[in-house]
Amino acid sequence: MRNLVHYRKDRHLFARIGWMHFYNGQIPGDERPIGGGKFNKDDIGHEVFNFRKSGGYLFGYFQPSMQSHQIALERVDGSARKLDSLRNVTVIFVARHPDGGQVIVGWYKHAEVLRTKRPKSPGKPPGYGRFCTARMGNCVLLPTEERTFFVPKGRGGMGQSNVCYPLESSRRPKRAAWMERALRFVDDYNGPNILFTPEADAEVESAAAAEKAIARSKGQGFAKDARERRALEQHAMKAAIRYFRRAGFTVEDVSSRNPYDLKCVKRQKELHVEVKGTTTDGTTIVLTYNEVRHVQSDRNSVALFILHSIRLNKKNASGGKLRVLMPWRVGKRHLKPVSYTYQVSG
Repeated sequence: MRNLVHYRKDRHLFARIGWMHFYNGQIPGDERPIGGGKFNKDDIGHEVFNFRKSGGYLFGYFQPSMQSHQIALERVDGSARKLDSLRNVTVIFVARHPDGGQVIVGWYKHAEVLRTKRPKSPGKPPGYGRFCTARMGNCVLLPTEERTFFVPKGRGGMGQSNVCYPLESSRRPKRAAWMERALRFVDDYNGPNILFTPEADAEVESAAAAEKAIARSKGQGFAKDARERRALEQHAMKAAIRYFRRAGFTVEDVSSRNPYDLKCVKRQKELHVEVKGTTTDGTTIVLTYNEVRHVQSDRNSVALFILHSIRLNKKNASGGKLRVLMPWRVGKRHLKPVSYTYQVSG
């Protein structure tokens, strides 16, 4: 296993907070963080404003050690023992998912992290402090349906403490493969950011709801939560990668940073592949706006790989039948709009 310091030259830490959709204050249906520690049971956690914009910046909070009430900056950078703040830190926020497990919900890049809490933050009510600050353009808040990167718990993972550092207390680097995978996920992500396009949360959520509705209408099972949806996606991706490799393509998974899932190359020709995994019979699939826009505008060849009739058992996906459309062209007569957003002019 590679040493994380060799892979990551920038500074980073993982911070567990309560679960919310937008972290933009108390709004109907998203009034307070769920979970995130004992404090949130009786009071409203300060992370409620972690993604509220103020003067082009975000001001974030997470609860450090209850004993010291401080961030151990020397466990982010071994040379920071005497510093009160540390710049150029990637702060990755983790929350317990309502369906179980803990997942990455968003992050600040190039943030300044403080050793002790500042009692006031711009754009927040009095008493709501901060431990980190970042420019808005360096921050990402994932749509709820995209919060599928699960962070392990317990020994070797992110345990009882709400802060997980890249360095041990001895300041030696941790050897945790999940951290490297998480950091790559953050670096490669190029999907919707509901900090700037909050409607994307509804788009991805409505796609999942439409998939459930289709399955119900046919008397078939469906993915009930994020873990089952992730299991379907991963099972279909593995099948697609095998299929195109056997067909002589060099295959790369680009799903975290592109509006399509696989980049396949053969004889210097590039093929972009959209992969869909479903428990239904596959005669109707759900596409997001970005997926349709990409297919209609992509100058490269595009293919659709469907693994349908997948079986789900205790969040494990198996089986399935494949159907491949290559080349794939999306005609208007095959599309059925589910919903629109309408901008009402003044």
